[in-house]
Amino acid sequence: MFMLILSHIRSSCNREARNALAMFWIKLKTNLSFRQIGSLFNISGDYENRRKVVSRSFDSIRQVLVDKLLPKHLGIGHLSRSEAIDHNTSFSNEFFGKKVTIIWDGTYFYTGKSSSHEFQRSTYSGQKKRHLVKFMSLCLADGYCVDTLGPFFGTQNDASITNHITKTKNALMEWCEPGDIMIVDRGFRDIVEAFSDLGYEPKMPIYLPKGQKQHTTNEANEARLVTKVRWTVESYHARLKKWRFFSDRIENQLLPKLHDCVRIVSATLNWLRGSIIKDHNTNHMDRLAKLMTDRLAKHNYLATLVEQGKLSTKQRWKKIDEIDFDFPEMELEDLRQLFFGSYQIKQSQTYAEEHLDVNGDFAIQVSKETDEIIRCAIQSRHSNSTRYYAWIQFSLTGDPITSWYCQCKSGARTVGACAHEATIIWFLSYARHHDFQYSNGRRRIQRSIEKIQSDEDEPDDSNEFSAT
Repeated sequence: MFMLILSHIRSSCNREARNALAMFWIKLKTNLSFRQIGSLFNISGDYENRRKVVSRSFDSIRQVLVDKLLPKHLGIGHLSRSEAIDHNTSFSNEFFGKKVTIIWDGTYFYTGKSSSHEFQRSTYSGQKKRHLVKFMSLCLADGYCVDTLGPFFGTQNDASITNHITKTKNALMEWCEPGDIMIVDRGFRDIVEAFSDLGYEPKMPIYLPKGQKQHTTNEANEARLVTKVRWTVESYHARLKKWRFFSDRIENQLLPKLHDCVRIVSATLNWLRGSIIKDHNTNHMDRLAKLMTDRLAKHNYLATLVEQGKLSTKQRWKKIDEIDFDFPEMELEDLRQLFFGSYQIKQSQTYAEEHLDVNGDFAIQVSKETDEIIRCAIQSRHSNSTRYYAWIQFSLTGDPITSWYCQCKSGARTVGACAHEATIIWFLSYARHHDFQYSNGRRRIQRSIEKIQSDEDEPDDSNEFSAT
């Protein structure tokens, strides 16, 4: 990068070109003040002189990188459509075809209050209860950032920002072609029709209709295909927020420079770190993607039994001790293939901790009709008053896990499993055989807060829950 700016930045008596580049990146990475950075580089003069020297160096490097770095590594014109298709993953190709696939998602950066009343109102987000500005990121299926557009006022939602982009960014609209895949989340529901009118194919998880408590198996499966591809844009935003300049509250006087800074960091991440998913077209991924599409049409046997009342939540089940319970043992790789990823496994660890009793046992119930269907009640991580029943059907001779169903919104799907179902399967098939223990860190943090037991609260039964 130094060679990129060397011929465009001259050294002076106050600082060398190499130091100027270092000042720029130190500011973005640490968000130290210009005065502090000046002290680090032992710039002569008082605090104000140091601030001015670092500020000028920051602006000089910023302008050079905008001119020389961005055209090569960011923006809709820096790669061809065939190069964009090369960034498809096995999953996007299998689910949506070998087409240009763009994932849209908004992110935000906190700002300070402004003395301008109009600006203060325009940046205040009712959802976050803070002042902020927004950017819209356009990523390819493997997490490579095509472009980052903004900033926009905090009062604008993702749909209105996207609508503005489709009407004003002519270069983007000319680059895209009818049939391109546009992947969005549910916050873009008001723009889906506009995407379709432009000839694109929008893909969005289905909204749960009012009055309906759970997605159908087909709806939940289709949503899983979308989220399996869409997660990379969230990972890209997490990578971007590791720069303290963006994760901290941004000083209002630096807002005019925010557009350039976000785009410079995005271009640098593209250039030096590349895509989020490195090996995005392997034989293993091809097999998983094909298996996911095959599961789309799979019937959820346990969901049918619950709907018919044959597995009623009010039915009496036999409580058993998990230590003496035969359940197929599985390895982590088998579980990753069953769940089509590792996210549910990570969630399972914290879910399981909440449902272990003082002896480290998991509360399980088994059907009186058959020993191959078990039931557990899993506490919602979002609400104290909500618990979900989850049923698991297993086999000790054939496929270890044959069916699963949960009462949560996505619990009827057959393409992967929800976190509640995954917790039961993970604990019984893997964790209990590998000496699973509470996280000492999480336990220490929880015990540091004094808990007040109200008269209305149920007595503490050592974390064991009742599933009757």
